[in-house]
Amino acid sequence: MSLREKHKSERMQRLLDAATRLFLEHGFDAVKAERIAEMADVSVGTLYNYFGGKNEILLTLTSIENERLAELGAKFEPSAEASVEDNFCTLVGMHFNAQHMVLQRDLWRQGFAFAFAAPATAEARRLRQSDRVLRQQIIDLTVALQAQGRLSSDLDCEAFGATIFNNANMLFFEFTLSERSTYDDLNKVIMDMTRTISALALPRNASA
Repeated sequence: MSLREKHKSERMQRLLDAATRLFLEHGFDAVKAERIAEMADVSVGTLYNYFGGKNEILLTLTSIENERLAELGAKFEPSAEASVEDNFCTLVGMHFNAQHMVLQRDLWRQGFAFAFAAPATAEARRLRQSDRVLRQQIIDLTVALQAQGRLSSDLDCEAFGATIFNNANMLFFEFTLSERSTYDDLNKVIMDMTRTISALALPRNASA
């Protein structure tokens, strides 16, 4: 990396760090791009050289958060001692547990809204790609468990793994739209439904 590229990367990271702090402390709507630039110790012009505005910054932060969750999931290895249901719940929990997240519910909600409003942007595509990585991790777990004889031999692993991820992802999306549901409520329903779906794939007349 050249010195110029290094300085650019450092300025961009300062902007992302400043935005994260300000969004968490004051909420997205209350924060102006000028305040982010000021905290990052760059000019407003520099901010707009790197990002289209604070909407794009939030969408970038949402994608980074998703990618960080994928990094956690990549470290998971199936346990022979744990049940099939527990294996799926552990991996899904890495993806959706509040303890692993930095962004608050309202920031996720607004990040999703920007992605839906401008699906062709690089940032929206980046978010979708990180979702595909998370989904693939669950598909890969399904394949591994089936290879161990712990899931039905005729199970469509890709469709099944995608179903588990898509269900949990939709539950998380619905959670971001609610002001009454808590993270504990979210975790319980995701775990309960993941266990129920997982049990459907067990070999007949066989335990996990």
